Amino acid sequence: MANIEITDIQKDAIGEIMNVGMGSAATAVSELLDAKVLITTPTVNVEKVKELKREELEPAICVKIVYTKGIDGANLMLLKQDDVQMILNQLMGQPLELQPDFEFDELNISAVSEVMNQMMGSCSTAMSKFLDMNIDISPPEPRVMDSIDFSSVEPEEFAEDEEVVTVNFHLTIEDIIDSEFMTVMRSELVQELSDRLVEINKPPEVEAKPEVAPSVETGGAATTQQPAAGAMPAQGGGYPPPQGMPPGGTPPLGAYPPPQGTMPMGAAPYGYYQQPYGGNSMQQPINIQNAQLHQFENFDINLPSEQKDNLQLLMNVPLQISVEIGKTRRRVKEILEFAQGTIIELERQAGAPVDIVVNGNLIARGDVVVIDDNFAVRITEIIKSKFMDSLGKE
Repeated sequence: MANIEITDIQKDAIGEIMNVGMGSAATAVSELLDAKVLITTPTVNVEKVKELKREELEPAICVKIVYTKGIDGANLMLLKQDDVQMILNQLMGQPLELQPDFEFDELNISAVSEVMNQMMGSCSTAMSKFLDMNIDISPPEPRVMDSIDFSSVEPEEFAEDEEVVTVNFHLTIEDIIDSEFMTVMRSELVQELSDRLVEINKPPEVEAKPEVAPSVETGGAATTQQPAAGAMPAQGGGYPPPQGMPPGGTPPLGAYPPPQGTMPMGAAPYGYYQQPYGGNSMQQPINIQNAQLHQFENFDINLPSEQKDNLQLLMNVPLQISVEIGKTRRRVKEILEFAQGTIIELERQAGAPVDIVVNGNLIARGDVVVIDDNFAVRITEIIKSKFMDSLGKE
């Protein structure tokens, strides 16, 4: 297969695209692991397959992601086995220690697939928005590698002399991992992505409008040339001279009507109405009045002093407020199997309003927000209930 030359502009483009995608992937992994994740410093290189060596990543886990919609090609991600083991320990609530006898069995490979699915799913979504196109991926396919060898991942597709594009990232997971990982893409995929980025950022072409030549009317031996739009008529031609003006004289200001699409000299400022040109030029001010706002009646209720005291005592009673993000039902057998790291799926979808409960009574719903590193709830709906109707009543 002939090598495709990758220019510096294409290197910068794929670095920017992958930086945006991996930034979103870091957020997804951070939520999954409940730890701060940073993926930074993309470095793009073009290397031959036979020279592609990364001893610092061996033994490795190679994850293959195939793009099924929007773009054609595959992305190979290489991570250290030790890093993947620490990620799984954090995910499953195990001690954050490397185990020499750790084995990537079917269960652990399935967990790796789920982490990579969340990571690359967020990456492809961010790329879709950034490139303004729909991009879908296939389920990730993890493989265990003692040494980097692409023949077991892409059989009979990579030639030894073929040039591929590698993007190296620095990976940091809060007090757990400080390492690197790498993605490998074929030149055709890099060219397709970079061309798409250049295309959507290309400035729109401005169509040049041809200049309109002045029209000429010919009648008999006389030829009259009409003035172009926006130009003043030449003296003695185009418009007949005003009444009472000698031929060849200078017309007074206002003698000719203004050309179409122009503002006459001495036009009224904004906020005034002026009669059509040639008519009564007296400016008439607009009658502006302040808006008349409706006055609401006073809703204060005159209560006896005893009732006011009782109401004040009621207002000082503390109530317990809780926020529920969702509920679910599980059998006793399933609850007894709960352990640290167990994931419980709720019936409520992500992004749905949460319930605001006061002393066991649902009174409102709202959206979760963050204020100064603390969770808070912004109320979006008040729920009509007997509890709310009873407040403030005798």
